[in-house]
Amino acid sequence: MAAGLLATSHVARQRPHRSFWKVASRDVSERTIFEYKERRPDSEEALFAAANTRVSWRSSRRSPFPFLIVRFYGEWRWLKREMGKFSKVLVLEVECAKDKNPNTPGGKYRRDTPWLVEAFKKKGVESEILFITNADNADNLSSRFPNTAFLGRVNPMDYPGVLTLNEYVDILNGLDKKGLLLGPIPEHMDRLGSKMILYELRDSTMGVEGVKLHLYQNMKKNSGEIDEIIPKGGPPRVLKMMRGSTGLGVWKLENKSDDVILLTDAYTQKTEDVPRKEASIAVVLNKFCQLCQEDAISMPFLPLIKEGEFRFLMSKGKILEIVHKRPVDANAFTATLRSGAVYTILDLEEHKKMVDSVEKWAQDIKQIMKLSDIPYWWSVDCIEAEGCNDKQIPSSNPGRHLVLSEINCSCLGLVADTSEEAKQKGMRFADMIADICLD
Repeated sequence: MAAGLLATSHVARQRPHRSFWKVASRDVSERTIFEYKERRPDSEEALFAAANTRVSWRSSRRSPFPFLIVRFYGEWRWLKREMGKFSKVLVLEVECAKDKNPNTPGGKYRRDTPWLVEAFKKKGVESEILFITNADNADNLSSRFPNTAFLGRVNPMDYPGVLTLNEYVDILNGLDKKGLLLGPIPEHMDRLGSKMILYELRDSTMGVEGVKLHLYQNMKKNSGEIDEIIPKGGPPRVLKMMRGSTGLGVWKLENKSDDVILLTDAYTQKTEDVPRKEASIAVVLNKFCQLCQEDAISMPFLPLIKEGEFRFLMSKGKILEIVHKRPVDANAFTATLRSGAVYTILDLEEHKKMVDSVEKWAQDIKQIMKLSDIPYWWSVDCIEAEGCNDKQIPSSNPGRHLVLSEINCSCLGLVADTSEEAKQKGMRFADMIADICLD
């Protein structure tokens, strides 16, 4: 039997309308290979590709579903492509979460979740949104919804009385073990989404020398840890807590003199002088410890941040878009929307060498980090540094290479703003993600 050619009898018996066939024959792009079998079909429903049957998976702009056009003993027929072992995709949300968008049906969902549902439907599978609670687990979800895959769109945190972070992680891990999870895999969120990744990848092609790990207890004790973070007379460095976004928990430390450290908070954009005295340092480190509540890392300050940062938006190993984020202030050391940075979309073809290099790097970190896969939707932020050798990722700007700044993969939104143009882009991203997830 030709792989993927099974269909229900009511679909197999449909004949294309004349207008449908005109569209299909005029405006198509090949999806897969032709297949042939040297035998007569056992039944019309099975639609074996016999010697005089021509088979081709195609799709058109007017009909986004992958479909099959078959000449069944002189008569043209069509059917939708079977999408692997799943007949349905459920996109998971938490009903009480604060991330709902008023423009979604009933104002009940994240802005991008309905786009993903529609994208999966275009792939020929059923799809809808499911609110999960602490009453759910992998076993009862898989039994209630047979032949179903699951995609999480839950911001990983505690939802008191409804679902804890640990309960959500247990659901995802259970579905993953059953082979039913399209993403996210909790290990991805934990390892790739933490600033610890900068320490673990410090010796990789996108790493930078001088990344240090600072234990929470050592910072809290203030036993000379400040001299590890920012040595006297040394160049500027950046202290980062393991979690956070939009610059929260990211401090630039600079030696103003032997006795004074200049501290700039990326989140507030405020700068203050900190005397290099035990009492003053204790206050500052205690403030940081209260904020981060765990270990932290420090790394060299990369001065080319003043010229911007590259953000690679990716679905698994494929880059879907590059955003260049340029700070509005030449003295800034962060390129977030909050800080007023200007975002520019770059053409993928014009930056093909950089795209190819980053996509290869994305596959390489699977081996370096010993991951089973990489996220279905994530972003990789990079800052340029001077110089480039064959062990580094080249920037599109000659003579420079890329240094990893941050990875976001917990529950990254498909788009940042609320414009109609952003909506169209988000729907396009959703289509690409559905393609990649069900490939």
